[in-house]
Amino acid sequence: MPGLGGFLAMQAGPSEPFIASTIIPAAILVVVFILWRAAIRRSQKQRRRVAQHPRVAVQSMTAPIAAAARPHSTPPLPGSGHGPGAITLSAGRFTPLEELGRGGMGVVWRARDTVLGRQVAIKQLLPPVGLSADARGAMRARMLREARAAAQLDHRNAVTVHDVLLDQDSVLIVMELVKAVTLAKTVEREGPLPHARVAEIGLDMLDVLTEAHELGIIHRDVKPANVLVRGDGSIKLADFGIARFESDPTLTEAGAIIGTPAYMAPEQIRGLESSPAIDLWGLGATLFYAAEGRPAFGGPSPTAVMAAVLTDPPRTPQRAGSPLGQLLISLLAKDPKDRPTTAQLRSGLSQLTSRS
Repeated sequence: MPGLGGFLAMQAGPSEPFIASTIIPAAILVVVFILWRAAIRRSQKQRRRVAQHPRVAVQSMTAPIAAAARPHSTPPLPGSGHGPGAITLSAGRFTPLEELGRGGMGVVWRARDTVLGRQVAIKQLLPPVGLSADARGAMRARMLREARAAAQLDHRNAVTVHDVLLDQDSVLIVMELVKAVTLAKTVEREGPLPHARVAEIGLDMLDVLTEAHELGIIHRDVKPANVLVRGDGSIKLADFGIARFESDPTLTEAGAIIGTPAYMAPEQIRGLESSPAIDLWGLGATLFYAAEGRPAFGGPSPTAVMAAVLTDPPRTPQRAGSPLGQLLISLLAKDPKDRPTTAQLRSGLSQLTSRS
């Protein structure tokens, strides 16, 4: 890029190559920076809340649903207030045993159902602190919609929702407690997975996403941390907690970015309307990580990652090879219309496995 003197020497009316190579990417970065700053402000508010309850602070609300292979401690029972960490667990039906995780939308607990005598995972959705009464009402309506969406999905590859309850000012989603590790942890431990195993995981994820899409549900946060891998190799897709019906009004807080940058489709970063194509992008990015051991898009900061998703091609697959690598790259097309259909994807993945 020319220095100040170079800019002063330029004639009025820059050439089209200059606009394409300099101004347009700069404008994109400015937009991404504005979105990132809005997310940072929200994150700072959340960190101030979490600082008051420092046991666990996690970005994802999903991984804690998997029962960790560690001894379960029993913390002091939470209070009965309305702030983060306060929970009555539906008038004593559920006994909180352990706080498993904390994220932007609330807290995940391991609890005991005293009526049915089993342990469950409970996601407590909490409206952000400091909202007006109207804003809290709108946020609670959104939470109820998300809980309703999750509860309608009944699939072997989705975390089962047992119940949805109101508890003071929060919404409780009572789910099965899955004994599993996330796909992210699996790849960290084992390294890049064999092609056939990646394809098997992809087919299982595609099955549950297809059923969700038929119900009008978009997951919107498909990523390795939301894929639970059980001991027998089967998977469960978790955290439909930020999903919404395609026909429902958007109640997302203005300026908030929901998702993980490396696994967000370009249209999702731009704030465009959600569609099943967003989940297919997330599926492609997740399988890329499983096959390669690293994300398809990287950068030193969330802003840089979002800029890469918007403007750069994905990394060239080094381990996936062909045809798996080509299939993954096609899923990461910038334009949703250029991504393969569900039928094409199913056919391509099936050819890499023993499934007919």
